[in-house]
Amino acid sequence: MNWRLVSFAAVVTAVLGGLTGITFSYLGQPDVGRFRYESGFYRSLYRSYPLIGAGLGAAIGGGFAVISQSTRRRSESLRRREDPLSPPPGRR
Repeated sequence: MNWRLVSFAAVVTAVLGGLTGITFSYLGQPDVGRFRYESGFYRSLYRSYPLIGAGLGAAIGGGFAVISQSTRRRSESLRRREDPLSPPPGRR
């Protein structure tokens, strides 16, 4: 497993998720001076959208990279089994 690729995918999708969260916070609360909801939870919720988006983006991006590498590794091992001329896995 290439952990550098997994961490890179997680960081890139975290940045994209953070930007998406910023966009949603602007769309959800365009008038920053005038609140639509009165409770403190809803007044500060729009500030946490970028963090929520970044966390979800990192989890989704890292998970996708792990699944992609596992699929690639599995298809390579199936190809080696089918090819009678390929050397055994330990003798490259």
